[in-house]
Amino acid sequence: MDIYTFIMEFRGGTYISQVKENDVNTAMILWSKSLQLTQVKFLGRKGILELQDEIKSESPTRIRDVDNVWCFCLRIKSGLLMVNVIKTAKE
Repeated sequence: MDIYTFIMEFRGGTYISQVKENDVNTAMILWSKSLQLTQVKFLGRKGILELQDEIKSESPTRIRDVDNVWCFCLRIKSGLLMVNVIKTAKE
């Protein structure tokens, strides 16, 4: 498994967390499921559920000329999430 670092910008805050997974797409789903209500200001339970639903159909964009870095944006009712994903380590 690889370690993926997620750097999320949401409503003026920056939130960083990591998950272990085999590929970026399944890491995104695991990351969304690992978010806690107390971790992200202004997100709330409904926002987390909406994010988890939206992320299932999201495909991250690979950053050109940079290895192992992707980004994606999601618009949910409580705001816009901009997320950078970095494959930071192989285990």
